[in-house]
This record gives sequence, structure tokens and C-alpha cells, in this order.
Amino acid sequence: LVLATPRALPMTVAAADSDLRTSLAAVDSGAAATPSCGGDGNVVGSTASPDSSAVSSSSQTSVLRQRSCAEIAWAMMMRKRPMRADGAREALRPTLGALDLTLIGVGSSVGSGIFVIVGSAVKPTGPAVCLSFLGAAISSIFSALCYAELAARIPESGSVYLYAYVAFGEFIALLFGLNVLVDYHFGAAMSVLSCGTYLEKTLLGYFGASSPVPSAKVLAASLTAILTLTLCLGVEEGMKKVNGALVTAKVVIVLIIIVVGSTKMEVENLEPFFPYGVSPVLSTSTMCCFAYIGFGTVANAAEECIRPRRDLPIAIVGSLGICALLYVAFALVLCGLVPFLEMDKDAPVTDAFGPKYANIPWVNALVDWGAIIGLYTTLLSGLYSQARMYLAMSRDGLITRHLGRISTRFGTPVISQVTCGLLAALLAIFLDVESLSMYLTIGVLLSYTIVCAGVLVLRAEKPQTTVVCSTGLTVASVGMAVALSVPWTFDHGGVVQAVVVSVLGIAVLASSGPLLCQKYSTPTSFACPLTPLLPMIGILLNGFLLAQCHWQAWVRLAGTTVLVMLVYFIRVGRTAMRERAVARQLLLAPGSEQLAEVQAH
Repeated sequence: LVLATPRALPMTVAAADSDLRTSLAAVDSGAAATPSCGGDGNVVGSTASPDSSAVSSSSQTSVLRQRSCAEIAWAMMMRKRPMRADGAREALRPTLGALDLTLIGVGSSVGSGIFVIVGSAVKPTGPAVCLSFLGAAISSIFSALCYAELAARIPESGSVYLYAYVAFGEFIALLFGLNVLVDYHFGAAMSVLSCGTYLEKTLLGYFGASSPVPSAKVLAASLTAILTLTLCLGVEEGMKKVNGALVTAKVVIVLIIIVVGSTKMEVENLEPFFPYGVSPVLSTSTMCCFAYIGFGTVANAAEECIRPRRDLPIAIVGSLGICALLYVAFALVLCGLVPFLEMDKDAPVTDAFGPKYANIPWVNALVDWGAIIGLYTTLLSGLYSQARMYLAMSRDGLITRHLGRISTRFGTPVISQVTCGLLAALLAIFLDVESLSMYLTIGVLLSYTIVCAGVLVLRAEKPQTTVVCSTGLTVASVGMAVALSVPWTFDHGGVVQAVVVSVLGIAVLASSGPLLCQKYSTPTSFACPLTPLLPMIGILLNGFLLAQCHWQAWVRLAGTTVLVMLVYFIRVGRTAMRERAVARQLLLAPGSEQLAEVQAH
């Protein structure tokens, strides 16, 4: 997608072109000019030197020296986006209120967390899986508060990509944005495949095992096509009405399952509560973090919100609280119904209320349709969020312009939506749920980290110092968590571990000091409380959870990062050389008064 863009980085090229024209005008008029930057680091104009007399030939040719290929490329990479885009671009239609946004957040979470991840997460943790969900919720609340602040301050589509662009620059925004999208694509494929599995079992139960029911993967592809069509028809019909009705029905079904299932619980199924110790509970919490991505979806709906400064914080915090209560209660009831070693990892809820365990036929039928609706709404919100991130990247010129086109009839990014649906269907067809779950959460956790750091950077008195210190805090927290979790079985391993942990602890304190001693401004919209303390705690917790990710997730992250860097550097280098050539041609044009001096230099 990055290489397919017909015009490389139009926003960046425009800024470089403005800087170039200003410099050329200064040379023609005999005045030295330098670009001036606003508070967000964007070139906003130029200022002439107080000395308006003619400059020497070395000053006249300094444009070529100051705008080398490397400098142009570096300016493109570090370029930051203003907090508010101009009104000339094509915007989405604002139709969503606080209740609609809350339902979107709940809809994107309750489904994959309850009906899919519980079956996989319970195997290494046992009944303590409910604590894994609780730990993931506690870790997410700090990030959710930071998301709420940035969503209220920057009410546009793009979520973590947009916030990273404003706070850290273009390269970091693209790198983190694409890594998050990889997680979103895997999560969507996991949801649609599980939904197809549940639907296949339900249809076989109604029509018999010999009936010609399509396979789970065929059903998954069909459901993806229906969802994509629904989202293309518009937010009013696709998200506000359809999602609202389905999420309400899903929450009612989950509450019925919790209440009825609690009457059939057996206490002995909850013993031992920690069959494998505490360490698996902590590592499994990284998988459970993916169940709370709903507030990221809410942030992606910022541009379509009627009152973003008020409604976005309410929806982000409210949806996280509702989901946490449902997850913990549901996981506890499920473990009380079925011994964790016997739990079906593919469809644990249907198995729990089947004849072998609770044996409640009407609840079992309700469970099947509740799982289908839950996973359906999760996929609906997930595909909606992915399309908005591609829309934001396309608007900024980082990927092909076609993904940024908004239908004049439906008011939705149809091409982006179809692309996301196609990717979800292909992944669901060629991969299974278990292999998908290993690749999840690392991109989401990185997005949480960048959002927490973004709050500090945008409010800090010294942004550059804050960037360095927040990066050091993240790296040190990940290293410390790895050092504490890895077994040091060799000779004097305990001593080495203590030394490594102590050094990393000092690094954490050294990174925290400058962050705590700075002054921070307070935005007029919603502000994360206790800044910088809460964002710093969010960074530390996310760093710890990153250290618990599966090695497959780290391999996926490394591969995606290398690929993005390779393609991005090729584009930036190519663009920088073209801008350099344009500058040289303009300066060496026939008839230029400075031609002799430039050629001599």
C-alpha cells in the first residue's frame, strides 16, 4: 500500500516545497531566510534576516548545503501533524452520541473476550483466569484515560496513528499505526472464524449432522461480506441502529448466562485456584488485554461524534468499566461450571451448558445465538475501526489515495472498508484461531504505550526531554519484567539476576525523575487526572505486559517493523532526491543572477 501511492507524501512534499520556495525567494531578494516552526514542529512560514542587504555568494548557495537529501528525508520523518486539520478536506458525517459510542466500545470487546479467548486462556491459568481479565482491565484503565484526553483534544479519525503523528512525528506514526492494524486484522479474522464455527454448530444442531451446512470458513467469508456491506451503507444504518440493537441483545444474553450459570456452579471446580502459580496468570493477562480494545475503537469514531469533547471520555471509560465487570463475572461462572482441564477451547460456553455439565437446553440455545451476535458485533466494530485508520493514513498521503475516498452517497470510506473485509476473510480462511491468538496484543500494547507517552509529550514543558525519558522508561520496564520472569538456572544466576534488575531499576528511576519534575499544561477539554503519574504508571504496566507476550508476537512485530522501515525509507529517500533535484534545477536555471556564484561553489 505504501509503495502503491502515486504521489509520495503529498503533505510532506508540500511543506518541503513551501520551505524551498521561501528560501529561493530570499536568495532572489538578497535576504537570508529560515523556516520558522510552530509549537507542533510544523513549518508555518519564514522570517527574513534584519539585514536586508545583499548576501555573499556563500550565503546565496547555502540553500543547497542546508537542504541535502539526508536533511530533507529527516525533516519528512520527524514532521508533525497539526492538532486540527484544515476544513478543506472531505470529512465524515457526525451522527453518534455518548450512548452510541459506548455501545460501539462494548460491542467491539464483549464477544471475542467472552466467547473466544476464555477457552484458550483458561488452560495455562485455571480458575484464576478471571484475575487475568481483572489485571488486564487495571492495566488498560490508565491507557483508557490517556485515550480519552487525546480523543477529546484531537477529535478526528485515526486513533493511535493520529496521536503519534501529532506528538512524535510521521515515521513513528506510520510504524505504530501499521503494527496496530496488523493486530486488528488478526483479531477480526479470529472473531469471524469463531463466529462461523459457532454458527456451523448451531445450524447442525437444528438441521442434523447430515444436513448440507456450509463449513465454518465458508460461513466466515459470507459473514464478512455481509458486515462489509452493512458498514459501507453508512454509520447511521450500519453502526448506530444495527450495532445498537445487537449489542443490547448481547449484553442481556450475557447477564442471563451469568445469573443462570451461577446457580449451577460447583465449588470444587474452582480448586486449586492457582494450579500453575501466579506467573501464568500474569502472562495470560497480555492475551486478555485484547478483549479491552473497545476504547480504541471509540477513539476512531471521534470524527463522527456530535459532541466529541464531552461524549468521547464518557464512552471510553464507561465501555471499559462495563466490559471488565462482564469478563470477570463470566470467566468465574464458566470455571465453576466446567473443570478447566476439560474445557473446550474452541466453543467453551456451548460445552459448559451442554448435557455433560450444566445441562440447561434453553440456555444452551441462548448461548449459541449470544456467541454469534457477540462475535458479529465485535467484527462489525473492528472492521469499522480499521477502515478509519486507513482513511487517516490516506488523507496524510502515507498510503494510496484511493483508501481515503469517501462516498458522497453513503458518507463512508467504501474502498477502505472493502479492503479491511477482504483481509479479514483471507486470514480467516488460511489460519486457525489458536495460531491467530499468539500474534495478538503486542501491537495493541504498543499503542497503549504510545498514547500514554503522547499525553506527556503534548502537555510537557520540554517535549524532547519527555520523548527520551518516556522511551527509556518503556525499554527499562520491559527489560526488568523479562529479567524477573526468565529463570536464571546457571551458577550464580541469582546474583546476576539481582544485578540486572538493580541496573534496570536505576534506569526506571532515572527516566522517571525528569518526567516528574517538569511542568505540564492542562487542556481545556477532558484531561487525564494526576498527570504525569497516571500516564507513567500506564507506561510501566504496558512495558511489563509487553514482556509477557509470546515469542511469536515479537517475531511478528520485528518482521512488520523491518518491512515498514524498508518501504518507508525507500519512499522517503526517493522523495528527498526528487526534491533535491528540483531545488538544483531551480537554482541553476538559465538567467539566474546567482548562476555564476553557484557554479563556482
